[in-house]
Formats: sequence, structure tokens, C-alpha cells
Amino acid sequence: MSDSATPVWLVTGAAGALGSALVRRLLEDGADCIALDRRARELDALHDELHESLGRAPALMPMDLAGAGPEDYQQLAEVIESQFGRVDVLVHNAAAFQALRPMLQQQPGEWLETLQTSLTAPYMLSAVLAPLMGRDSRIVFVGDRHCLEHPGGWGAFGVAQAGRRQMARILEADRARNQPRVIEVDPGPFYSRLRVAAWPSDSPENLPDAATAADKVIAAVADAADTGRPDS
Repeated sequence: MSDSATPVWLVTGAAGALGSALVRRLLEDGADCIALDRRARELDALHDELHESLGRAPALMPMDLAGAGPEDYQQLAEVIESQFGRVDVLVHNAAAFQALRPMLQQQPGEWLETLQTSLTAPYMLSAVLAPLMGRDSRIVFVGDRHCLEHPGGWGAFGVAQAGRRQMARILEADRARNQPRVIEVDPGPFYSRLRVAAWPSDSPENLPDAATAADKVIAAVADAADTGRPDS
């Protein structure tokens, strides 16, 4: 693995509200960041904006988690190993959601896209990147407790969130001494595309911004590093 002291973060859903805010905060703090998202055009725009404003930019990894197969994940791991040598923090942030509706009214394609993006992808990424992560590394699951406490209407998204929570617990329970710790963090409500899909009447004036949520995620990682606690 690389001997560089600069931490390497991989953020999924990096073109979204929280993802892009996380990437910005990490670059401002001096970390190296790998930005993964299926929206290549928005990744390019994020790269250019950050390069212009900060003089630094993330490494871009365009990838459609909903349609990726095992070979795609393995190829991604090989690229990251060749370019960075390791991953210090893996943030499972990507999610797919269309609208609140009864579960049995969801179309099969919507169900599959949501579970592939929000549940299968975190497993696959954790599995292929684990060899690049050590005991001081962290796997971070960004969660949403609201849909677990109020399940009506959340359908596949709620199922995926429940599965992510259990996955995080299993990974932490299975963790060997030389493997990364696992963190679950719910940054709370903030204004985003997903938030508006669920509640169209919400506005940025009435909610915290994504930068506030990004600070909570980074603080949770720092807190876990300082205290050794698995959860935030």
C-alpha cells in the first residue's frame, strides 16, 4: 500500500448534494478523494468547479452501481490500487429513490435499481476494496433512521436502509483485527434531490444544507478514530 500520509477517501453518490459537499470538505481538509457516481457529466462539472475554486480536484470514477456486475467492481478495485494503493475511508452514500408510494405499487425496475444501488453496491464495494483497507480504515454507511421508524411509503428504499444497517452490524461483528471498523451515521434531514422527491414542498430555507450534513459525516469518522467506537 501507499506510504503517503494523505488520507484517501472514496465517496459514492459524489455528484449528489451530500456527496459533492463531502468531496469539497475533504479536499479543503487536504485529503485525496475518489468521487464515484453514475452521472459522468455532473462529476465533470464538480471536478471543474472544485479545481477552479480550490486548486484541487477529486479523481473521478464514473460507474452505474445499479447496472454494475462483479467484473466492474473488480476492475474498479484494480484501478484504485494502481492509482492510490489503498482506501482509508469508504463512504456508502449513493442511494436511489423516486417517490413515496405503497411498496406494491413500485415497478420492478424501480425496486431493482433501488436495491442494487443502495444495498448490493455497498456489499460489493466493501468486498473488493477490503484488501486495500487496514485496521485504521473506516467503512461508513450513511443511513436514514426516519424511514426505519416511519416505514410507510418508503418501499424498496426502506428495505435497503434496513439491510444496510444489518450489513454494517454484520461487518463489524465479523471484523478481524487488521480490518476496517464500520460506522453508521445518520446526518439528519438536509436539502437534497432525494429529500424533494419525498417531500416536494420542502425548500432550502427550511432545512440545513448538505455542507452541514457533510460535516456530521466527517465528524463521525473522526470521533470513531479518536474513541474506537464503531457507531456515531
